[in-house]
Amino acid sequence: RPQKVCLCPFLPPQPLEVSTCLYVVQHPAEESRVLRTVPLLAACLPQRKCNVIVGRRFNEEKHPELAAVCRDSTTLILYPGPNSQNLEELVQYQEVGTVKHNVIIIDGTWSQAKNMFLKNSLFHLPKQVQLNRTLSSQYVIRTQPSNICLSTLECAAVALSILEQNDNIQEV
Repeated sequence: RPQKVCLCPFLPPQPLEVSTCLYVVQHPAEESRVLRTVPLLAACLPQRKCNVIVGRRFNEEKHPELAAVCRDSTTLILYPGPNSQNLEELVQYQEVGTVKHNVIIIDGTWSQAKNMFLKNSLFHLPKQVQLNRTLSSQYVIRTQPSNICLSTLECAAVALSILEQNDNIQEV
């Protein structure tokens, strides 16, 4: 039987101070997985900066706060594709702290994330961005489709480090 491991000593002693607000839309199947990374992400950020919303379908009536976030011009959705802009290029010409972004991240398997993105028209309102850095996942507990695919925690860390212009965030 594997030895129990606590990651608490590896978390920052205080939540990271960030201006970016994350909205993690989580597939219901992720909520019950033992090896999920969103609780680790939430433990590293102030409570008001990491909002987790569980579901498959999101609409104006059931999720008015998320709908308002999706309509906000400062909101980005982190999802790769032909219409995605490189996140680093987007922030390259912004002064540090001038724009406070909201970032939506879809949490689920690749198949679940794709279905959630395609079937929720709200997710097509924000500017779509992707990470173009060549990184390998360090989260080896769960398998990824390829070695360049990152966990939700890793995606959030890279996105925050770019938006906050602080590489130390990625190291945490």
